[in-house]
Amino acid sequence: MKYKSLLLDVDGTLVPVGPNTIPSEKVIESLKQAKKTVRVSLVSGRCLDWLTEIFKVLDLTDPCIINGGSQIIDPKTKKILWERPINKEDVGKVLRIVERDKIPFVVSDNGVEYANPSQDEFGNPLAIKLSYFDSKEKSDRCLEILRTISGISAHKTFSWDKDRKYRMDIYITHKEATKHQAAQELARILGIDTSEMIGVGDARNDVPLLNACGLKIAMGNADHKLKIGAHYIAPTVDEDGVAHVVEKFILS
Repeated sequence: MKYKSLLLDVDGTLVPVGPNTIPSEKVIESLKQAKKTVRVSLVSGRCLDWLTEIFKVLDLTDPCIINGGSQIIDPKTKKILWERPINKEDVGKVLRIVERDKIPFVVSDNGVEYANPSQDEFGNPLAIKLSYFDSKEKSDRCLEILRTISGISAHKTFSWDKDRKYRMDIYITHKEATKHQAAQELARILGIDTSEMIGVGDARNDVPLLNACGLKIAMGNADHKLKIGAHYIAPTVDEDGVAHVVEKFILS
């Protein structure tokens, strides 16, 4: 199979989980070579401001999926090519839950992130992140409550706190704005079939991404559930797993 597109999750895949990280030199060079053969796109829960440096370092030109699947943008011009914000009524339902349970949260409104905003009227709410669950039981209980809101999609993902201790977040988007739907839309924009895409990820919220792609690759440090459904397990992010993927499936 000759693949035409490489879709890369960012945190835990392209770069280690943590703030202010950029790809290793080996990964940067491998993607430079990959761009001569395939379209290279990032697929991230981050908003634009948190991706700008990586876009620049990698000199990306192909459309990228950001805000958890709720936007596709041109990384050069920052033009929005497609988006699907959360319905404002559903935003209100989520915020009533977090207020009741006193959960720290961030709302991405039109690409700007607001931590624990007091108002619930947003212009273009793209994603909501509930932060710093310190146990599986707490995050599972919150997910169960959120699933009663039919208009949203909610997934668990790894994060970190101010002391760099790993925590679990819950990432919320419109029900039709997961990485799966965004990957399908990206294929349409690129004029290719999703079977011609390689998806690479590490976290549970990357399951929809991999399910949309012809070749499903989980990192060595990936969530067990992601590994179960993958066609191939790459080395870990600390072992430059993305460079290995490029060498094995694109350059060889």
